[in-house]
Amino acid sequence: MAKALQVALAALLLAGCATAPPQPSGQLSLALFQADATPPIGHPLCGGWIKPIEAVDAPLLLKGVVFSDGRTRYVVAAIDWCVLRTGAHDLLRGKMAHAAAVPPSQVTVHCTHTHSAPIADVRAQQLLDATPGAPPHLDLGFMASLADRAAGALTAALPQLRRFTHVGTGKAKVEEYASNRRVQGPDGKILVRYSACKDPKLREAPEGLIDPWLRTVSFYDDDLPLVRLHYYATHPQSFYGDGRAHPDVPGHAREYLQEEEGVPQIYFTGCAGNVTAGKYNDGTPAARTKLGRQLYTGMIRSIAGTKRTAVSELSWKSLDVRLPVRGTPDFSEEALAKVIADPAAGQKRLHAALALAWIERLKLRPTVDVSRLRVGPVDLLHLPGEAFVEFQLHAQSVRPDRFVATASYGEGGPGYICVDKAFAEGGYEPTASYVSPPSETLLKAAIEEALK
Repeated sequence: MAKALQVALAALLLAGCATAPPQPSGQLSLALFQADATPPIGHPLCGGWIKPIEAVDAPLLLKGVVFSDGRTRYVVAAIDWCVLRTGAHDLLRGKMAHAAAVPPSQVTVHCTHTHSAPIADVRAQQLLDATPGAPPHLDLGFMASLADRAAGALTAALPQLRRFTHVGTGKAKVEEYASNRRVQGPDGKILVRYSACKDPKLREAPEGLIDPWLRTVSFYDDDLPLVRLHYYATHPQSFYGDGRAHPDVPGHAREYLQEEEGVPQIYFTGCAGNVTAGKYNDGTPAARTKLGRQLYTGMIRSIAGTKRTAVSELSWKSLDVRLPVRGTPDFSEEALAKVIADPAAGQKRLHAALALAWIERLKLRPTVDVSRLRVGPVDLLHLPGEAFVEFQLHAQSVRPDRFVATASYGEGGPGYICVDKAFAEGGYEPTASYVSPPSETLLKAAIEEALK
């Protein structure tokens, strides 16, 4: 299975595009597609660090839009998974690109980052498969079947392309949900306010730096809404680790609104690397219900305030950015291989396999991509990793004249993409980052170029 996946992935990255039905030149159109991404019972959740799946509370979905301008296509999708990394990201994106008859650089897929779902890295699992007794991380057969289902759904959607004439923009504040995870203690040290926080002192601390605005981008055929894309920057999980798969707060709010309004809804998590619900969430079912109500209310208000603009063209821009790899001694290939081979290392072997897979990936392709879809006054910005909220705010400051909606959690290989000062400050995120300074400068420069 591992060799077959490697061959398939290489073919996707190197082969030309498949033939697809032509579209009328100059007419803007879109089609929606969806695939079930729910893993089978027993599959690892959150990469293998928590209880594997025992039950499904609600399906995990991949939901996407394929846009056409009559000459080429662009694909934007979100999946209810925690992280897609290296070979898993390439496989899924490559299959969808082949189905759409475009290069992978014209496809972007982002995780909502729910933790009651897989972290997926094909190469990491191959490294574990080669090590006797190593813990499981990803069912490679399931990963391959998901990629095929996603490609099949996209292929089936292409004959359903229908025109869109307007784009709508709306935004609303989401109250009492997001808070910065990095809380400065009395001694100046960074304390961690996790998604579910029971420490009263941490919960009493200020919200800190967040982006309070939920942004909604809608596409219309005249005045008929065809789909709404929602963007909000916070870790989505309320609580997890109980063996139950579900898309957590954003997925439940998204699907409830879709059923209520009768319009397809897709949710993207923004730059939430250092943002959680910790100030407002004690990990109880009651807190989850309240968070869902707050997010749903934000969506409703954002839709209510939407303004439509007629559009006649769209454009896509993609560029590569090279982020320096983490250089600590424990991040060398030799050190990581030693951990993977150590039967006494336990779950540390999972971390080591992910890290080594990232290093190997960079040797084959040392860059990650940043892309932007421009439609009328709207820029949909697509970023890799778990970027800090500062990058989203920077994007908005670069183009205050435009409606910038940012999705992070694309290629998950870099892990956390911190602002550079965080490495000196300490805290959790720098310890889980696979890149190092000056990543902040490099990614911000790429954002600026993408938004030109």
